[in-house]
Amino acid sequence: MLDLFGYNSIESLPTMISQLQHLTQLRLVACENFKELPQSIGNLSSLSVLDLFGCKSIESLPTTISQLQHLTQLQLEDCKELPQSIGNLSSLSMLDLFRCNSIESLPTTIGQLQHLTQLLLRRCENFKEPPQSIASLFSLSILDLSYCRFIESLPIASDELKHLTKLWSRGCENPKELPQTIATLLIININLSYYKSIKSLLTTIG
Repeated sequence: MLDLFGYNSIESLPTMISQLQHLTQLRLVACENFKELPQSIGNLSSLSVLDLFGCKSIESLPTTISQLQHLTQLQLEDCKELPQSIGNLSSLSMLDLFRCNSIESLPTTIGQLQHLTQLLLRRCENFKEPPQSIASLFSLSILDLSYCRFIESLPIASDELKHLTKLWSRGCENPKELPQTIATLLIININLSYYKSIKSLLTTIG
């Protein structure tokens, strides 16, 4: 594991980091001036955890991130965009996007992440609508849309999300109703706090 917590003087990593073939965790938490990952990051064939939480200066990820076939956890804060190649992360089980306010939607390739169990979009305030391909996330069990203020509908209108058990949408101000299909899901934990415009709840819930 390489943990560089709070090293604010670091703006990038040396390209030779690709030589760390047995590196399983790369944590750059709270490296506020860190700007970019080298393209050689794709050569870290054993990497399973990439934590960039608190790297507020990073704008995007290199396309070579798609080569990280053992990556299971990806955590980002204030990232401006996600590459389409993210759909190639075949082992990814958790995608955590915190306060990525420039992101309005997700790449359509998100639906290729067949092992994704947690999709966390907390405080992505300008996030408006997920792609239809989200219905293909058969393994998804936790969906966190807390404080995605401009989202207009909850992306659970598909019968395919059969493993979804937790839906957190506290602070979502725009949805006016819950989709009928919510009654067919196995949701055991749903938080609808601070809904301002919701007009109807299903009596079938609970």
